[in-house]
Amino acid sequence: MTVVIVLFLLLGVSLVRGWIVFGPAHREIVRAKDETIADLRGGRAEDKSVMATLAATNAELAVTGELSAHVVQAIREATGQRAEAAGNAGPT
Repeated sequence: MTVVIVLFLLLGVSLVRGWIVFGPAHREIVRAKDETIADLRGGRAEDKSVMATLAATNAELAVTGELSAHVVQAIREATGQRAEAAGNAGPT
């Protein structure tokens, strides 16, 4: 009888400390872990599409910025040449 009581006490301590986990609880924990992993993987796919869109937008803005700088430089050169032709160098 003492052996049975000791075994039940050992079983109780094991359950409380988490050394033993019942099947339904284990399946619930594994299911929650799997759902979390699936959500994270879905988020990664969304992040990849957002990053691709941002990279494309960034490339377009870089081209636009270079074009704008080139146009401004051309305007400055053209207006500077006109000012020099008129005898007025103007501010630089």
